[in-house]
Amino acid sequence: MIAIKGERFLEELKEQGRIGYREGEGLFRDAYSANYERARAFLKARMEAAGLHTRIDRVGNLFGRLEGTDSRAPAILAGSHLDSVRGGGILDGPLGIFAALEALRALQEGEIRCHHPLEVVAFTAEEGGPLGGTFGSRVFTGQMETPPSAKALGAAGLTVEDITASKADLSRYGAYLELHIEQGPVLWKKGIAIGLPTAIVGITRYRVTVQGAANHAGTTPMRERKDALYETMATLCRWIDYVREKEDLVCNVGNVEILPNEIGVIPGEVRFAVEIRSTDEGRIADAADRLKNLLETPGSCRAEWGLWVRKPPVALDEELITALEGSCRGLDYTFIRMPSGASHDASPLARVLPTAMIFVPSVGGISHSREEFSPKEDLLRGATLLARALVDIDALLD
Repeated sequence: MIAIKGERFLEELKEQGRIGYREGEGLFRDAYSANYERARAFLKARMEAAGLHTRIDRVGNLFGRLEGTDSRAPAILAGSHLDSVRGGGILDGPLGIFAALEALRALQEGEIRCHHPLEVVAFTAEEGGPLGGTFGSRVFTGQMETPPSAKALGAAGLTVEDITASKADLSRYGAYLELHIEQGPVLWKKGIAIGLPTAIVGITRYRVTVQGAANHAGTTPMRERKDALYETMATLCRWIDYVREKEDLVCNVGNVEILPNEIGVIPGEVRFAVEIRSTDEGRIADAADRLKNLLETPGSCRAEWGLWVRKPPVALDEELITALEGSCRGLDYTFIRMPSGASHDASPLARVLPTAMIFVPSVGGISHSREEFSPKEDLLRGATLLARALVDIDALLD
């Protein structure tokens, strides 16, 4: 029987969550910041105290390895990311890392030795930012065909050579597991203990500029204006109403700039970004085409449109999902299959390795917020399931 030590696991989660936390504001732990380095050092020390062999690659991904009975067998990798959004919670990412660490300790303390080596990983820069999100895991898997700009890399103290040197030999890995809070309300509303994602959404983002003409706001009649803000709002309202009627499709608008942004001047230019998410790439394309058509409809302003980010949807491994279902039954945990509406490090991993995820409930579906919370019972169930799954998948891969 695998028995995790719940108090130890929960205390470590709390302790790492204090690193970079501002009372009343949330967690501030950008990748490559001083707070991030402190959190990684804390985790590395815990890994080494557990007898794991640690290494940090040149982009900052941290690994802790427990050898199996056959050191030449491909390793089973488990973990998540250690960075946070600004003002975020303490579970998004670290839960999967510290649960994996606790699982490996539980196996050692229970004198259970797997055939395959086991590795805990803390990927860096998963959250969106100058490096583009899922940065560490994309580097690890060799999915960095277009590196970030030299300026963005330089700000993180990195070079293109660091990216090249950090690509893993994927033949040394057999599977990847990631435990995560759901970041949505489905499990919490339905009272179900575990979610088993079947696919991870694709994310496509575009940058848009609507060009009008700045002019005096007091002397230019309303119907003679080339108001870029009006055209933008009217177009986006029509587009968002279209998306709201679709299944398995969401969108968002952000990074809005209004120029010249003076109350006495008609807006001459508006710049913004749009994001489209779905597990169906065809629906992403349809939503993008709809917006393009709306932007190209003749009006008083003209629009320019450019692709910013494209991360296609990806299916998770059916054999691993089935194995996780068996692990849930063995522990008498309720579970459902479900899509993931958020991206994760599991997304680039799933393109090159058999990959599966485990979700535990998020109260109110809240995440990316200091209000993010999952009861300790759910956290312990997730860690226990992960430990059980490592053993079950070790046998599956033999």
